[in-house]
Amino acid sequence: MRLLYLHYGPQSGVTDAITGRLAGAGVEVIQHNPVRAFLYQLRTGSRIPNARPAVVRAVLEAMRLHKVHWKAYYLHTPFAFDHLSRQAARAIVRTAPDRVVQAGALFGPGPYPSGPYHLYLDHTRAIAERYPSLPGLPPAVAYHREWRAREQTVYRNALSIFTMSEFVRNSLRDDYGVDPARVHVVGAGPNVVPDQPAAPPREPLLLFVGKQFAPKGGPELLDAFTLVRRAHPRARLAVVSASVPRPLPPGVEFHGLLSREALARLYSAAAVFVLPTLREAFGLSLLEAMSFGLPVVASRIEAIPEIVSDGETGLLVPPREAGALADALIALLADPVRARQMGAAGRHRAQARFGWERAASRMLAVLRPEPAALETGLFTA
Repeated sequence: MRLLYLHYGPQSGVTDAITGRLAGAGVEVIQHNPVRAFLYQLRTGSRIPNARPAVVRAVLEAMRLHKVHWKAYYLHTPFAFDHLSRQAARAIVRTAPDRVVQAGALFGPGPYPSGPYHLYLDHTRAIAERYPSLPGLPPAVAYHREWRAREQTVYRNALSIFTMSEFVRNSLRDDYGVDPARVHVVGAGPNVVPDQPAAPPREPLLLFVGKQFAPKGGPELLDAFTLVRRAHPRARLAVVSASVPRPLPPGVEFHGLLSREALARLYSAAAVFVLPTLREAFGLSLLEAMSFGLPVVASRIEAIPEIVSDGETGLLVPPREAGALADALIALLADPVRARQMGAAGRHRAQARFGWERAASRMLAVLRPEPAALETGLFTA
């Protein structure tokens, strides 16, 4: 089977992880990213403006619709949707695949899809539209009638839709009227896993992993950690992120962004993983921490309760409540036996319910039967 995987970038390792597992199952996978030549900056050792006419038009459209937040939502305009859809259609004609799987719905597999396709989703725009306005974060992406019509068409015309979570499956049903029978929850997997079972931690080290510090709840964690240190003066916090505010409270160590090997060493050394995120499509880092046998303290939002079983594999707290976050961390540091039990339960849950091989296998169970639509030869030029 020859499969074209349409995507919009690495997606925190998702693209390579799922296509690699599909290829490992004997599928010939071709990747294509319509967004790559459409970004407003080019990388040539340093970033320079991309002056292509379509890009200039896209920037102006984003500024018109999203004002000062145009960079965050550059791809979220009807013009960008249509341009990228045309690029995706050309890739389909050029590669003539047996199957098309598209990540997300920033575009469609053609302005008027001429052949069957499948989707793989971690989110929907309707979910993002409901985000509360929070200081320091871009506002929720605004509802746009023309965008919603395009997105809904892509969902409703897909042969099947694979989602990472029930949360997204419910959004497809409730927000877009998609038949739940066409939606398959396949999950996702960790990108950093232990080579061998981790030894019990020897010190009270908390670990935070989030490229974007503020959206992942970093400021609230710093406030909570000040309270944690009063109860546990030896406690330390390791922060893996692109940047953090300065100065940091005592006991906080900033590591920047790490290689997988270096990150694995921190997972192995930590006692508790903490992610008080404010917005989370699907928490891959939660699965990573659970794979290393760490108890998790995280926000009770979106798909996280599907990953972390509250009271069994970790503790879930309301977002933006530093006091509740501190209480949960203090409780786990004060009871290392309970913390290790939660970590062991989390490792078992991650192995039993999640994983890239499992996600690929669930996709292939749907993809390998021949859809009748393929007999029409619609993928020929």
